[in-house]
Amino acid sequence: MKTLFKKHIALLLVLTGLAACSEDDLIKDSTGRFDSANYLTTEAEAEQAVIGIYDYLSVAYNNYNDWSSLFAVKVLPADDAYTGGAGPADAPKLQEIGRLVHEMDNPAIKDVWHALYRIVNASNALINNIGDVENKERIVAEAKFFRAYAYFELVTMYGAVPYYTVNASSKAEESKPRTAVADIYSAIETDLTDAAAVLPLKSELPELQKYRVAKGSAQSLLGKVYLYQEKFPQAHQVLQLVIDSEEYGLEPDYSTIWLKEKRAGLESVFEVLYTSQNSHDWGGPWDGTAESNFMVILMGPRGGAFANLDVIGLNAGWGVNVPTQEIGDLLYADAGENRRSGSLISEADFLAAGGTVDHSVADFHWAQYDGYIRMKYSTVATETGGPVPEVNYGTPFKIIRYADVLLMAAEAYTRDNQSGLAVPLIKLVRERAGDTDHSAWEDLTGDALFDFIVKERQLELAFEGQRYWDLVRWGLADEEVPGFESNKHELFPIPLAEINLNSAIELSDQNPGY
Repeated sequence: MKTLFKKHIALLLVLTGLAACSEDDLIKDSTGRFDSANYLTTEAEAEQAVIGIYDYLSVAYNNYNDWSSLFAVKVLPADDAYTGGAGPADAPKLQEIGRLVHEMDNPAIKDVWHALYRIVNASNALINNIGDVENKERIVAEAKFFRAYAYFELVTMYGAVPYYTVNASSKAEESKPRTAVADIYSAIETDLTDAAAVLPLKSELPELQKYRVAKGSAQSLLGKVYLYQEKFPQAHQVLQLVIDSEEYGLEPDYSTIWLKEKRAGLESVFEVLYTSQNSHDWGGPWDGTAESNFMVILMGPRGGAFANLDVIGLNAGWGVNVPTQEIGDLLYADAGENRRSGSLISEADFLAAGGTVDHSVADFHWAQYDGYIRMKYSTVATETGGPVPEVNYGTPFKIIRYADVLLMAAEAYTRDNQSGLAVPLIKLVRERAGDTDHSAWEDLTGDALFDFIVKERQLELAFEGQRYWDLVRWGLADEEVPGFESNKHELFPIPLAEINLNSAIELSDQNPGY
């Protein structure tokens, strides 16, 4: 996929402009610059340009230039993960995210902001510059989906942000004030509604293009957008369309969902793809154009502290993203054994399998280790290849998967006083997890069933970046997340770099508490 990005990054650099970040790295020398006035005039050029947006997404989740990916920033604030690593000084920007010590100049917070605005800018460039080509309607629909996705992440993490539909063509146009959250949500809904009306079904995509967003991707994200605004009838209505389409399903084996063999697979609604076929080494490239998932090595069990990892199919890693005791204990106590074994393993079970743990090794953040090793999004040995396995993982990141769709629909039905329609959807998820006895909960309704869904999402979606933002929107973060301060930690601070560059945003406009 990134071969196209390498070849055509100059197109996006020329077309995207400088909106909402003014970064020097967006204006850099590159070979073969294109004249935007004469580009996007053929189907092939339009296809190449939209694939470039997919590549900006892959970089956003895999920012190995300074290890501050969107995935890490979404996962680490929650109560199911510690930052871990070599110690409290390892990757301080991520340690701060994990401890909820958010600063305006935290590079991870800045990088995520910039990565999402790159997607916005590239989407705007395509929407506003594409010529009258045969595939125009579908390409514009894909770009609108990505613009909506980027703004949804921005408004979730930062609140009111500058909203652009046309990229700045001059320095004077770069500065815009923060747009009201309600107005951004309205624009997101419009983009996703437009996209869903045009995008093909996943089954209609060519076999080698199943990774591309489809009608169900736009409908699922729209349902999530409604859910976050507590528009419950609209949420379950559109999510039910995805369910009724029968375009998606649950992978029979929970432990395989995150493996490269399941890229664009049965459960994938929206994901980021990587490949291990390009045989990278430590020479990089480190400019965002590598095709493998470098972040995986960051998140494997710390080498030295943990050995004989082959007994559970893992390679050694750097020890970031460590399970908390709370999520470990919950998964072990739950009847969903298949889901537990696909998510983590206890130290006791690891030792029984033949692994070793050396607590005397100083090169690990033992203060953030509660006796569990993460299996989900870990260093699975079969996911990588030579010449340097550490930098060649092909593991995809699932942004929306079908189990999430089922649980979002169940939540929306329950909050709309239709618990009877929620229960069958939850049963599907729990039965795949390994539990077929529903007698303890299937008669629950209202708040009691909602509480059950809260726990079910915690178990099903552990370490996937959903938990923290679920707790925030439910108003439960102050009860569940250590260090959470109400009226502050619901949002990240607006990056200091943006305030310094954007003359329409002052320090006084900063989010509360910062």
